[in-house]
Order: sequence, then C-alpha cells, then structure tokens
Amino acid sequence: MEVKKLSNSALDRFSQCPLSFYHNYLNPERPKQEGVEQFYADFGILMHFLAEFYPRTNFYMDMEWKPERRVEGESINNIINSYGNQLMERGKPLTVDEMIAIYNEIIPMIDFPSDKHKEEYYEQGLKYIESMPDKDWSKIIGLEKYFKIDLENGTPPLTGVIDKVEKDDKGIIITDYKTSKPYSENLTKKKSQLPMYGMAAFMLFGELPYKYRYDFVRFGKVVEVEIPIERLTEVKHQIKFKFMQMRAYINQGSFPANYSDFYCRNFCGYSRLCSRFQDFNGGV
Repeated sequence: MEVKKLSNSALDRFSQCPLSFYHNYLNPERPKQEGVEQFYADFGILMHFLAEFYPRTNFYMDMEWKPERRVEGESINNIINSYGNQLMERGKPLTVDEMIAIYNEIIPMIDFPSDKHKEEYYEQGLKYIESMPDKDWSKIIGLEKYFKIDLENGTPPLTGVIDKVEKDDKGIIITDYKTSKPYSENLTKKKSQLPMYGMAAFMLFGELPYKYRYDFVRFGKVVEVEIPIERLTEVKHQIKFKFMQMRAYINQGSFPANYSDFYCRNFCGYSRLCSRFQDFNGGV
C-alpha cells in the first residue's frame, strides 16, 4: 500500500475522514461509492467544460491541449471529453447557441435530487453561458493547466489542474471555477487549494500570482484575494504533515474514521463500510 501522488481533492478527503480517503485511494478492493450526491460533480464537470472550450475555441486554438482519452463506462465525463475532442478537431469557434444545445443535452442526464434543484441549477448555468461573450478573455496564458510539483524529502508529488491562468500588466492571476455557493473572502483565504495553485504557477510560469480568484459560476460572483508567500509555505508544510499521518496509518494498518453526518451521508460513499457511522446510526 503506497500513496503515489497527492492532490487537493485527496488531501481534502483525508482531512474530512482518513478512512474515506483509504477506501477511495488505497483500498485494493476498490469498493464502489454508494449514496453520493453525484449531481454536484456532474454539473461541475459540465460548467468547467464550457468555461474552458468557449475561450479555447474562440481565441486560443493554438494553446497547448491534449486529446482526452475515453475511460471505462458510460458517464457524463466521457460524453464531455468526446465533445471536447470533436470541437478541437473541427477547429471552429464554439458559439453560444452550440453551448446551449450541449447544455440542454447533458442536463437531463444529471440526477438532480428534485425538480426544484434541476430548475435552479439550469437557470443559473444558462445565465452564465449567455454571459460568456461579454467577459474579457484577452489575458489568458493557460487553460486547464496540469501541474506536478515535487515536494521533496520522500513526499509524493502534488498534482492538479488550474482552470484558468491570466497575466496582465501587474502579473499573474489564478482562477478556479466553483459551482457551489460563494465563499466569504475570509474562508477563501483559509482554503489550501489556491496556495497550491500559487506554487504551481511559480513552477510553470516563473512567478507567483498577485491575485487569486474563485469564480462562482451559478451566482455570477467572483471572490478575489491576495495570498502572501508565507501562506504558500505554510500549506506546503501542512501537506507534508498530512502525508506523515497517512504513512503512520499505513504502518499501523488502520485508518480512523471521522463522523460528520452531512458528509457521511452525501459525499463519502463508504458509510456502509464504516463501523463508526453504523454506531451513530443504530447499525443502519
């Protein structure tokens, strides 16, 4: 059993619950997730795709891009990847009408928990799509930019993808798209994700970002923060400490469970394998 690489999502899951992290990333039996609210992820995949391919096909067709490989099974992610490959092969700008057509095709495939949720998400996503031609796409230097950072001293590399990198006369700006409700500026500063992207930007472009953004596409709100280099160093140390914890749990052959009713029921997917969840819920 070995942790070969780290990512923001893996580290987040480990912080939420080490046992959930084990089942998702290390368990050799690869148990399937059950009871997960998949609509969050599926809607996010769809909106990320549109936010990437509108500027890519309209203004940055020559920017570095690798065709997506099809993975096993039928999924929204597979369909989206296929669309991306086709758009790049045809070499023409993606129009708003075409985006809406794709959007209308994919939305019925998403398993929303209620018609109310579906209507709300649909209208919010549609409004964002229609606003895309009015946005400034002129300063982009990277779209869906993959990174792999060597953290040294035996710590596995940190990997991830930055949604959008821009550069203006002041320097580099990092943007990550979110389909959740907007965070406060204070909470945004506390998140580890953007400092990770700051490290990646320095590795990829040779300078630290002067501004970081979360673009909450459902709500038309952008939260901007500045992050000092000391925070990047702090997050790097936190990642190394979390890996030390992972290694300790591997050595002792047991990953502890953290109980949070909302997370366990909606996002973990492995509650049936967790004795602590069963204890809190009468063996259900």
